[in-house]
Amino acid sequence: MAHAKLSPSSAKIWMACPGMPQLLASMDVEYKVGIPAATGTLIHEMVETLLKGRLNNLTLEEYYLDTTHHVEDFDLTVDQDMIDCAKVYVDYIDKRMMELDVARPLIEERVNMPEIHEDLWGTADAILIGKDTIEIIDLKTGKWAVEADNPQMRIYALGALSRYGDDCTVQMTIVQPRGWHKDGHIRSYSISAINLVEWAYETLKPAAEACFEEIPTYNYSEENCRWCNAKDVCDTYKLNKKGEQNGGTRANHI
Repeated sequence: MAHAKLSPSSAKIWMACPGMPQLLASMDVEYKVGIPAATGTLIHEMVETLLKGRLNNLTLEEYYLDTTHHVEDFDLTVDQDMIDCAKVYVDYIDKRMMELDVARPLIEERVNMPEIHEDLWGTADAILIGKDTIEIIDLKTGKWAVEADNPQMRIYALGALSRYGDDCTVQMTIVQPRGWHKDGHIRSYSISAINLVEWAYETLKPAAEACFEEIPTYNYSEENCRWCNAKDVCDTYKLNKKGEQNGGTRANHI
């Protein structure tokens, strides 16, 4: 699967560290995911199969339980926990479809933001188009808590808004059955279309453009660097980690 140079899933990182996309693209290695990410991919495939009516009138248990699937480099066997995770997500989508009077959800929908940057696009897990509300629903299968208001969700919302909406409310919802959060496994954040578009042009667009400067800036952040796939070849990261070990101060590079 092709990945955008400005991936929505890593937007929090490249918005803070403009050098990240170019450094990642220059790496002469193929990034390999671990078992948690592969498991998440399988659960997403299960959800898509169910929501697109491909279970042949069987339940998730009847269709998937104890079956083995090759995902990335792993052979994964579907257990009840994985099925329960998928069910929480699907049940929420069904509930919101009734509340918003939506006939069908848009599943694994590609969204583009050429007005922000031509290299900015992604795939939203689910989009519901209501009369006055657009809802972006994202399934997170990991245990690390994710807030509903984050750059990835805002980018998906912008893509949906540019194609399907106008003057409406945009709701962004995280469904995370396995993760602990003070607000529970399902949490939402709402924003007006006007405020979302303002954020896009005042914050997102300048950040995206900065990633393609001839000499981009690299900014160290313990939280962001933790999840950056380019950190092993990043001089700024190495310098700051070495400085921390020696009791030094933080340094950023251009």
